[in-house]
Amino acid sequence: MDIKSHGLAIGLMDLSGEMVRMEQISDFYFENTHNKLDEICNHIQRFIVRAETELPGKVVCANFNIGGRVNSRTGTSASVFNFEETRDMPLTDLLSERLKIPVFIENDTKAMAYGEYASKERSGYENVIYVNVGWGLGLCLIVNGEIYYGKDGYSGEFGHVHMYNNNIMCHCGKKGCIETELSGSAICRKLIERIHNHEASVLSRKVWGGNVITIADIIAAAEQEDPLCIELVSQVGSELGHQLAGLINLLNPDCIVIGGKIAEVAPYYFLQPVTLAIHKYSLRLMNQHLSILPSRLGQHAGIVGACMLARKRLVWDRLLGTE
Repeated sequence: MDIKSHGLAIGLMDLSGEMVRMEQISDFYFENTHNKLDEICNHIQRFIVRAETELPGKVVCANFNIGGRVNSRTGTSASVFNFEETRDMPLTDLLSERLKIPVFIENDTKAMAYGEYASKERSGYENVIYVNVGWGLGLCLIVNGEIYYGKDGYSGEFGHVHMYNNNIMCHCGKKGCIETELSGSAICRKLIERIHNHEASVLSRKVWGGNVITIADIIAAAEQEDPLCIELVSQVGSELGHQLAGLINLLNPDCIVIGGKIAEVAPYYFLQPVTLAIHKYSLRLMNQHLSILPSRLGQHAGIVGACMLARKRLVWDRLLGTE
């Protein structure tokens, strides 16, 4: 299960690693509420019933990708579905009880990175920075072929590094985070501000009508050659490259993979500005052998990673005798 701000994906993988079924639920909008958790569980229960009715075998475990601070080792989330009355119960236990199968959880960006890294095309890289530019901004480090979790599993909160004196409140509760300037939500905010300042866009009518603007709207407008959306997307790409240059100087990775919804826009609007800024601001000795690549799996990276992590953890639990 891959849970996004504006969408939900459910996938089924067999134990040989082949995806056998995938379902996209587009009319889904995430909220951190009991009702939304019930809705998610209902979706996956129906999915499991259909799968077990139509396909041979049983669904043996599940992995949920969720945003924010996730400790996948303890099965706890500090950001999502961390309700007062169930705070002493790991989220994995709550979900396992509801779904009647073992459930694991993972940060969405780490799952995306794992899905991408474990694919054959990326197997030659041992030290990777995976960047997820969606509604927010996430990052995962793969060091010597393994996801780097840090002490409590919360590594990769690149989007919440304080970088700007913009006085903009981030959803984490602090001001000036990188995410307030480099994310889909930041692009939407800037677009609305500039349209309200009477700049023209193909999305002007939708904004003036008070409708919600999504990342998909921004991408579609950019691909229609809307100058304002192209400018905003390109600005984010250039500034993302600027910020990544510091990580390149610090970590000297083999490869940077750019994923997430914003990365689906035409590469000359987003990936090219990222690449140019990386080469402008990072040391040549650090970037001369660096590969800067778009996500191969695109919008499916999260669901592929979720399935692969579920399979990996099920095998480890059985080997260790904990399941």
